[in-house]
Amino acid sequence: MPTRTTTHNLHDLMLDVYRNKPVDRIPLGIYIRYLPRGGVERELRERGFGLIDYHPPVSLMAPPWHILPGFLSEVRGVEFSVRHRWQDGVRTERRTFHTPVGDLWQESSQSIGAGSEHISKYYVATLEDYRILQYVVERTVFRSQEEEIRRRIRDLGRDGVLLGRMDRSPYQKLLIELAGAERFLTDLHEYPDVVTELLETMDHRMDEMFRIALDSSVEAIWQPDNITFDLTPPDSFERFCIPFYRRHGPAVRAAGKPYIVHMDGRLRMLEPLVREAPFDVLESLSLPRISGDYGLAEAMDAFPDKVIVPNFPANLSDGTEAEIRDFLRDLLAEARPGRPFMLQVSEDIPEAGWQRTLALLSAFMPMQVDHGR
Repeated sequence: MPTRTTTHNLHDLMLDVYRNKPVDRIPLGIYIRYLPRGGVERELRERGFGLIDYHPPVSLMAPPWHILPGFLSEVRGVEFSVRHRWQDGVRTERRTFHTPVGDLWQESSQSIGAGSEHISKYYVATLEDYRILQYVVERTVFRSQEEEIRRRIRDLGRDGVLLGRMDRSPYQKLLIELAGAERFLTDLHEYPDVVTELLETMDHRMDEMFRIALDSSVEAIWQPDNITFDLTPPDSFERFCIPFYRRHGPAVRAAGKPYIVHMDGRLRMLEPLVREAPFDVLESLSLPRISGDYGLAEAMDAFPDKVIVPNFPANLSDGTEAEIRDFLRDLLAEARPGRPFMLQVSEDIPEAGWQRTLALLSAFMPMQVDHGR
C-alpha cells in the first residue's frame, strides 16, 4: 500500500498527484506565467498555491511556438531572422527561416497580461511551404537544456514542480502552431501524401527529442497537445495521436517520469481512445462551466487509470464570491474517494480580476484537507 503524503512540501504533494499516489490534501497549482511577481504572489504562495513551471529538457523542433531561450534550436544551413512592426499600438513580430529551398515565415503578436501569442499568419500558407518546412525539420539540431533544468529545479525548491515541456505531437503542432486548422485539415484531406510525409519526418525527429529528455533531470514530461475532438476527431486521433503516445508512453514511464498530456477541449467523442492511451495525467481538463463536456466525477469514471487535473474556469472570474465558492464546493464534492487530483490555473484570467480570483481560490482550497473520505 503506498504511503500517504502528509508533508506540507508542495513539490512532493504535487508530484505525488501526478504519480497517482494517495495524498491527504488537494493541491492548488498555477502555471508560473499566470502569477505576476510581487507582494500578491508571495502572499498567495504562502497560502498554498503551488507553482507549475515548465522548460524544454531539449531544444524544440524548429519552428518552435515560442523563441524563448531553450526553445529555439539551431537549424543547419538556415538563417533565422526576426523583424518587428507596429500597427495600431500593437507590436507584430515576423519570424523568418531563410533556407536554400525558400523562405518560411510567420507573423504573431502578444496580448497584454500573461503575454499569450496570437498568430496572424502561419508558417504554412501554400503547399510548397510543406517542402520548406520539411527541410527545416530535417536540419534541426537538438541540444540538451540540462544546465537550465537543474538551475530551475534548484531555484523552485519545494514551492512547486518543474515539468519537462516537450513539443506538441506532430499532428497537433501542425494544426495549432505551423499551418492552422483550416489549412492543415484541408491539405491533409486533399493532399495527404504531402502532409503525411512531413508528419512522418516530424515523428522521427521527436524520437530523438524524447531520448534526450528522458535522460534529463526533469521529474515529469509534459506534452501541451491541447486536444479537442472538434479539431482532432476520433479517426485522426486514432491514426496520428495514439501511435505517438504508444511509442513514447512506455519509455517515459520506464524512466520513472509521469507522462502528462494537456487536453483542454471537448473529449467525449474520444473517450475510449483516451482511456487506453498510455499516458498518466489528463491535464487542464475543461469543465462544463467553460464549455467542456465532462465534470470531474464523470472524467474520473471515464478514465479510471488516469489522474484528472481540471483547470479553474477563467470565466468564473467575472462571477460573485458566492458563485466561486459554490463552484469549488461542488467540485470537491464530485471527487471520487481515493482519487488524487489537483485544481490548477492554466489559462489567462482577466487582468482586472486575477488578484481577487486567486485570493478566493487560495482562501478556500486549504480548508479541504480530507481527500481520503
